Amino acid sequence: MSNGSEADAAETAEPNEMDVAEAIRDGELTSPQRVQNMWLFDLRVTGTGVSYRPQYNEYTYRNPAHYLNERFVKRCNGVPVIFEHPQSGELDTEEYRDRTIGALILPYQRGDEVWSIARIYDHDAAELMTTSHPSTSPSIKFRPARKIKLLDGENMLIEGQPDYIDHLAVCPEGVWDKGGEPNGVNA
Repeated sequence: MSNGSEADAAETAEPNEMDVAEAIRDGELTSPQRVQNMWLFDLRVTGTGVSYRPQYNEYTYRNPAHYLNERFVKRCNGVPVIFEHPQSGELDTEEYRDRTIGALILPYQRGDEVWSIARIYDHDAAELMTTSHPSTSPSIKFRPARKIKLLDGENMLIEGQPDYIDHLAVCPEGVWDKGGEPNGVNA
């Protein structure tokens, strides 16, 4: 006869990284949390609706129905988290080696956005994520896309279905901050 059940042992065991990630997602712990040799951060993967992209001098529309669904959320598992976008906008072997700081491990929907808990292994990057790089920017390829001219002369890109999620970049400001304070990194 044992002195305790497996359930009792599990309750008294130290939480593992998924336990901590789930607690961050559920609001029971704050982000970030240090676990062994990494940090767990709560990161915005993408917003939806309309936002302005100053680098392209255009508005963009991301249809919530294309992103706020179980299939897209699942597709975010394992997406690399990198430090700023590469100039080409996509990762290749060299850029992956130079920029990768972690990966998404627990994606979920929050309101009209998709968020994920991420493992961050680069401690310098983790420090910058709490100071100078408090936002995120996804690299998502989509089909089809079309541009229209608005009545006031501004351009609008209407994005189609998301085909491919290349990476999530940590950056000073992201498009899905929607002109407000950078808030893609919950820290």
